Amino acid sequence: MISRLLDRWFRDKPTPEAFAAKVIQTARRLGIDKRLEYDAGLFRIAYNGSSFFNLHNAYHAYLDVERSRQRDVLERFTSILGMADDEQPPFAEIRDRLRPVIRNRNLLDQIILQEMEENGLDARVSLQYRPLTGECVELLAVDYDQHTTTQTRDLPGEWGITLDQALTIARDNLRALDDAPFIEIAPGLFRSAWSDAYDSSRVLLPELLHRLPLAGPPVFMLPTRDVLLVAGERDEEAQQAMIAQASEAMDDGRVISGDMHHYVEGQLQPFTPASEALQQALRALRLQLHAGLYATQKEQLDKVHELHAHDVFVANFIVDGSNHISIGCWSEGVETSLPQTDFIALVVEESDTQMVEWHVAMREFGHLLEADTRHIHPPRYLTRGFPDADLRTRVQPG
Repeated sequence: MISRLLDRWFRDKPTPEAFAAKVIQTARRLGIDKRLEYDAGLFRIAYNGSSFFNLHNAYHAYLDVERSRQRDVLERFTSILGMADDEQPPFAEIRDRLRPVIRNRNLLDQIILQEMEENGLDARVSLQYRPLTGECVELLAVDYDQHTTTQTRDLPGEWGITLDQALTIARDNLRALDDAPFIEIAPGLFRSAWSDAYDSSRVLLPELLHRLPLAGPPVFMLPTRDVLLVAGERDEEAQQAMIAQASEAMDDGRVISGDMHHYVEGQLQPFTPASEALQQALRALRLQLHAGLYATQKEQLDKVHELHAHDVFVANFIVDGSNHISIGCWSEGVETSLPQTDFIALVVEESDTQMVEWHVAMREFGHLLEADTRHIHPPRYLTRGFPDADLRTRVQPG
């Protein structure tokens, strides 16, 4: 018993950067000779130019096991890098392994930007997904024994099925898995207890949530891939606790959504709490989420622009926490990639800044803001000039 305790106490606990180095070293020891590049900002390893291996699951698994098993975990996850990119078993062998997964739309944006890194700003990629909400998409995954692959590109032609058909099979497979109880973590607030990497996916099975003893129809949040929270539509205290739990979960990364949802005719739709205080808390949570998404997007865009000598300023998504608003800066004479924010700060000179609400700016000089269609989420706009003095006068507060 003492040896097991010591094994846990003295297990290796590397930093994310040190762990990434371990993965690359292990890959070389296993004879994997692909080009591997660590992306610290996104905590992933890019390989073979257009593919990437997210390190979050491997890192958490490595930290969670005893020291004597850490080497095995490291080799098991690293071996995924040794698989051929076109390695795909016959459909009959993987049909029962199909699973639906829910992801933030920003994952698709990351794939597009990675393609731009390799092939230039005009690179285009065909992505396969089912839209769920403004924030979320449903993707198809294959649940292998040692790892999970997500099908974001065109499905293999030999499968002979469409994405919709595959996702129907995937949902049926998820429904057939062993049931698990939700755990009541606060009065009226329930959290999923599967812990199998598909907790958030259970929101696609409304019957599971309708079984819970709730005060009214279910309202729910899926802040991360591993967390599904459910409360009743009439239970404001449980909703308040749900928002707090969602915020805490989002600190661990792998974020999906900061929205609250409910079912409308079996489909996911945004839900607005009745209480103004809860609406404000939910808004603060969404601002927190979008700040992180835009920061990740900016980091990738800056890299793309540097690689391809494209002189465009990528503006930050600035959060004014005291007023629960977001701000983007648009400076005269500077070509800018502007995030969609509550307010735009028009900067003529350092001492001359004018705040304009987004919807007002779009109404009065939206012709100077062109939606950047290369992005899926979160949205950005390319500036085409700058509002002249007459236009700026028209949007001054009365």
